[in-house]
Amino acid sequence: MVQSASKNSTPSIPLFQFALDYFSLPSAIAMAVKVAPFVDVIEIGTPLCKAAGMAAVRAIREVCPDKLIVADLKTPDVGDLEAKMAFDAGADMMTVIGGAALATVELAVKMARQEGKEMLMELTGVRDILARAEEWKQVGVERMVYHRGWDEQTFDRQWQEEDKVIIRKLIDMGFKITVTGGITTELLPFFQDLPVSIIIAGRAIHQAADPAAAAGEFRAAIHRLWGAAQPALSGNNGAAQQNESKEILL
Repeated sequence: MVQSASKNSTPSIPLFQFALDYFSLPSAIAMAVKVAPFVDVIEIGTPLCKAAGMAAVRAIREVCPDKLIVADLKTPDVGDLEAKMAFDAGADMMTVIGGAALATVELAVKMARQEGKEMLMELTGVRDILARAEEWKQVGVERMVYHRGWDEQTFDRQWQEEDKVIIRKLIDMGFKITVTGGITTELLPFFQDLPVSIIIAGRAIHQAADPAAAAGEFRAAIHRLWGAAQPALSGNNGAAQQNESKEILL
């Protein structure tokens, strides 16, 4: 069970989330199995949610029973129904798009609390982030995904110091922040001075010649930069380490 993240301070070591941004469920399953020993959280990306529906969540839950799972639905409406759908399929967390009505956000928050799970605000396309954050805080939002979008990357939109300023302000407001968008091991030092909760990588892993090795290197870099020895996730201690990852979110 994933309970309210606000009950403890942000952990010093961010969790590593791997994004399954696939259209093919069999390909996603194969990749999830390959990299699972080296990641903390597995995300069923928005394209996969749309292509395969909640069957994708159920399938990844079946092959990765000890991992935290995020259904990146980017829900725009019917927040409680889509949240319940994701949680019933096995997700620990789901996302609501930042442009959703406040009522949608509130309904998703309430359903997540009812189910003992988490919802995250996905900030893609939100221009007045800090102003909206005040509203979301009032209805119980605790987690956000700060996202440099896929299409923004296509047009060479780079991470900037301005992004860090906004992220830090959100953290100071009490939010747990996930960062995502073209993040590679080379880019990780850019975020090192921020107490972010989760760091996402997708293409940096699944486009690598050896995805499992790339995932292991990415996670090792997180632990090195944020100041702790890397705990192993594979082998006999894998389930125990994943339980520790889940406890971080309590």
